[in-house]
Amino acid sequence: MCKLYPRLAATNLKKNHKVYIPYLLACTVTVMMFCILMTLAMDPVLRTISGGSEVQLILWFGCIVVGVFSAIILFYTNSVLVKQRKREFGLYNILGMEKRHIGRVLLWETVYAALIALVLGLFSAGLFSKLLQLLFLRLLGGAAGFALNISLPVIGVTAAVFAALFFVLYLNTLRVVHLSSPAELLRGTNEGEREPKSNWMLALIGVVCLASGYIMSIKTSTAYDAIGLFFVAVLLVIAGTYLLFMSCSIVFLKALRRNKRYYYKTQHFATVSGMLYRMKRNAAGLASICILSTMVLVTVSTTVSLYLGVEDILDARCPTDIVVKYNRVPETDTLALTQERTRQAVAELGCAVQDETAYRSLAFMTVRDGDTLVVSGDTRYGYQSAGGTMLWLTDAAGYENLTGREAHIEPGCALYWTDGAPFGGAVTVLDRTFTLTQMDGKFPVDSNARIMGVDTLYLVVDSAETLQRIEQAQTAVYGDSASTLQYIHRFNVGGAAEQQLACADAVQEAVTIDNSDGSRTGLAEVDCRQSERTYARAFYGSFLFLGLFLGLVFALATVLIIYYKQISEGYDDRRRFAIMQQVGMTHDEVRATIRTQVLTVFFLPLVTAAVHVAFAFPMIRLMIEAFGLVNVRLFIWCTLGTIAVFAVVYTIVYSLTARAYYGIVNEA
Repeated sequence: MCKLYPRLAATNLKKNHKVYIPYLLACTVTVMMFCILMTLAMDPVLRTISGGSEVQLILWFGCIVVGVFSAIILFYTNSVLVKQRKREFGLYNILGMEKRHIGRVLLWETVYAALIALVLGLFSAGLFSKLLQLLFLRLLGGAAGFALNISLPVIGVTAAVFAALFFVLYLNTLRVVHLSSPAELLRGTNEGEREPKSNWMLALIGVVCLASGYIMSIKTSTAYDAIGLFFVAVLLVIAGTYLLFMSCSIVFLKALRRNKRYYYKTQHFATVSGMLYRMKRNAAGLASICILSTMVLVTVSTTVSLYLGVEDILDARCPTDIVVKYNRVPETDTLALTQERTRQAVAELGCAVQDETAYRSLAFMTVRDGDTLVVSGDTRYGYQSAGGTMLWLTDAAGYENLTGREAHIEPGCALYWTDGAPFGGAVTVLDRTFTLTQMDGKFPVDSNARIMGVDTLYLVVDSAETLQRIEQAQTAVYGDSASTLQYIHRFNVGGAAEQQLACADAVQEAVTIDNSDGSRTGLAEVDCRQSERTYARAFYGSFLFLGLFLGLVFALATVLIIYYKQISEGYDDRRRFAIMQQVGMTHDEVRATIRTQVLTVFFLPLVTAAVHVAFAFPMIRLMIEAFGLVNVRLFIWCTLGTIAVFAVVYTIVYSLTARAYYGIVNEA
C-alpha cells in the first residue's frame, strides 16, 4: 500500500501533463530567478565597484519582490490545477479512497513537483548565473572573473523558501479536498453560475477610485509630491481596475444584450451570453492581467529611460569634466594661486584646461510675499509652505562667464529670470530693493529646486561686494544654518577616462593647503564627470537590470494567467459549443464566435493597461526628474517602445494560448 501512493502520484503527473507542465515550468523559472537574484545580491565582485553597496541593497529589495510574486504566481497556478482535478478527486473518493489517502497522494505529487522545480531551477540558475552576472556587471561598468558564484548559503535559502512555499500549497490543496463533499468534487468545473447582477454601487466606487488615481497623477506638479502620492495613486488604480472589471463589464454586457439589433446575431449572441455568465468569475483574472501588464510597462520603460539618460543626468550634475566648488570664496591672491596650481597640475599630466568657466553663487530659501522675498526664522523647509522661493544669485562677471554676453548692471539693479510667477519692476530681499530687468532666455544654471516644488528666482547683481553683503545679511538671520557664498570653477581637460580621473585627483591636491600646525585644509570640493559617470552607470544599471528582471517576473505571471485562463475556459466551453453545433451552428460560426470572444477578453486588459500608463505618465515623469532625468522626449520614446514590444509579445502569447483553447474545444 505504501508503494501505491508514489506510483499513483507519478501517474497523475503524466496524465495531467497539459496543466502540470506549465505549472512545473513556472515553478522552475521562479526558483531560477530567485536564486540568480540572491546570488548577485551576495556577489563579492559588486563590492569592488563604485556604488556597489547601494546596488546590493537594490538587489535585496528585488529578492523580496521576486519572492512575493513567486508565491502569488504559484498560488494562482496551483488553484487552477486543483479546480481542474476536482472531479478526479471526487472519483477517487467514490471508488473507496478516503480523503486521508487522497492527501497522501497529493503529498507525493507535491514532493515530486518540488524536487523537479528545485533541481531544474537550481541547475538553470547555475547555468545562467554567470551569463547574467556578466551582463549585469557590463551594465554597471565593472569586470567579472570566471568563478561560479552560487554558494551553498544561497542554495540553502532558495531551497528553504520554496520548500516552505510548496508545503503551504499542499496544505491549501488539502483544505479544498477536505471541505468539499464527494458530490461537489464530482461536479468540479461543471458547476453552473447564475446570471450576475448589475452592481451599480461597485461600478460607481470603481469609477471614483480610478478617476481619483488619474486626477492625482495629472494634478501633481512636483517630484516631491509625486513620490509621496505615487503608492496612494497605485492602490486607487488597482482597486478601481478590479471593481470596474467586476461590475462595469457586467453592466456593459447587459447593455449589449438589450440592444436587439446587435444581440440577435449568431456570433454576438453566443459571445455576449457566454461572457456574461462567466464574467463574475473571470473579471478578477482579467483585472490581474491588466495590473501585471501595467507593472511590466511602467517598470521597464522607467528603468530603460534612466539608464539611457545617464549622459543627460550627468549634464545637469557635472556639465564639464571637472567642477571645483569653493565653499567659501578665498582671498583673491589665494584664489588666483590655487587656480594657477590647478592648471599646472593638469598640464603635468599631459592635459590642458579648456572651456574654462568661473562664477560666484549664493542660494538660500525665502518665502515670497508679492514682490518681496521674506527671510525670517529658519526657512530651510520653506518648500513645504505656500510661496516658497529659492533665491539664486551671482554677479555680473559670473553671468558673463556663464553666458558669454556682456552685462552692464548699475548698483541697486539686477537682471532676473524665474521659473515661477513673474515679478514686477523691483524685488526686495533683506531690506534691499533691486530694480529688475528680465534676462533674454532661460538662466544657464538650474537650481533643481523645482523637484521639491519650489520656484527659483535667478538674480544677477552688479558686483561680488553686493553678493557678500547679501551673504552677511542672511547669515545674521539663519546663523549656523546660513548658506555660504561659493566660487565655482569648472573646465574640461580632454583625454581618456583614466587621465580625467588622475586630473581630478591632482586638482584636489592643488586646492589643498598646508597649515602652520602641520594639518592640511581643502579649500574646495572637486567633482569629476568620469567619476560621476562610473557611479551613475552602476546605480542606474542596477535599476535597469532589476527592472528587466521584475518585468520578466510580471510578464511570466501575465503569461501564466492567460494560459490557464484559456485552458480553464476551453474545458468549460467544450460542452457548450458541442451543444451549439448540435442545434445548427456551423463549425465556421463556432470558430468566429470563439475568435470574437477571445479577442474581446484578452485585448481589453492590454488596452486598459496602456490607458493606465498614459494617465500615470505625468506622475512618473516627475519622479524620474527626482533622479535627475529631465529629458521628457527620451522617456516618451522609451514608454512607446516598451508598449509596442510588450504588445507584440502579448499578441504572440495570445496566439499560442488561443491555439490550445481551440484544440480543447474541438475535442468535443
